[in-house]
Amino acid sequence: MPSNFLPSPARARSPHSTVRRDLACVVVITVLAGALFATFDFSEFAYHWTRSAERFQLDELPATLFVLATGCAWFAWRRYRESQRELQHRRALEEEAERLLADNRRLASEGMNAQETERRHLARELHDELGQYLNAISLDAGRIRDLSAGREPETHRLALSLMQSASHVYRQIGDMIRRLRPIGLDEFGLPTALEHCVESWRERLPQASFTLTVDGDFSRLADTLNITLYRLVQEGLTNVSKFARSSRVEIYLVRAPGDAARSGEIVVTMADDGPGTDLSKPRAGLGLIGMRERVEALGGEFHIASQPGGGFLFCARVPVQAGLPEPSEPNEDDAPLPERSEK
Repeated sequence: MPSNFLPSPARARSPHSTVRRDLACVVVITVLAGALFATFDFSEFAYHWTRSAERFQLDELPATLFVLATGCAWFAWRRYRESQRELQHRRALEEEAERLLADNRRLASEGMNAQETERRHLARELHDELGQYLNAISLDAGRIRDLSAGREPETHRLALSLMQSASHVYRQIGDMIRRLRPIGLDEFGLPTALEHCVESWRERLPQASFTLTVDGDFSRLADTLNITLYRLVQEGLTNVSKFARSSRVEIYLVRAPGDAARSGEIVVTMADDGPGTDLSKPRAGLGLIGMRERVEALGGEFHIASQPGGGFLFCARVPVQAGLPEPSEPNEDDAPLPERSEK
């Protein structure tokens, strides 16, 4: 994986450490200046130099400068206090923005959960209800065909037409079910569903080469996370069919282990050696935007890299715990009420 998809965290310098450093510099410079002035008798030299201008009262200048320095110090202290208050206010606003962003991601995740739940329900209804009746229609038409063979050619022809229509509708419903819900995702898991998806694209694009590599345990993931990972690969393969039909496509799905503080993350990478594109130019399609929104809604990161003639690559990093319900904190209102003692 390219190293530019692994951003390193920037080190933030504390404002308090900067203030202490500047104050220490001022103290050190003042001490050195006092030592130099004492060594070279700067006051006597200044008095000798300004004695001829006694009528201008220059001997009162140090006191005036002291008052000015005190005023500047007071002014600097006021500005420092105001900057601290402004900094605290900005931090509060940033924390509020982070909280609102987290709420937005949570709502987006709940919206995708509701959407996928409705899609699952609709797919099952199409399969169980319409599929059952279409099979019954096909069987009845086959029975009519067998009984009418050789005796009523017109009835035989209508029976064949009825069977063909039922088969066509059944195939269309199968395509709708596959678009609503990935085949095998609920029964066999994400890796098997991706294998089926890639295999279907191998049949559609025989001139392209597809390689799928899966590394890690992908069980017990949230349904929203499974759907997001599947849709990423699906949309990436759709882009390949549009812009790189004869390229070599490599897909990597890796579950990276975490440490004591984090539970790990899942990395999806898809790269092809197609014609590529110029990312500096605006793009009319919404596929990449939808992919980015799906990943960022789960608190992940989405990166793309491409150049004309250099292929196309996207990398998505999503936390393993994305989409799982957060443990709710105990509420005082939910505490059991004390039993009333009967007299």
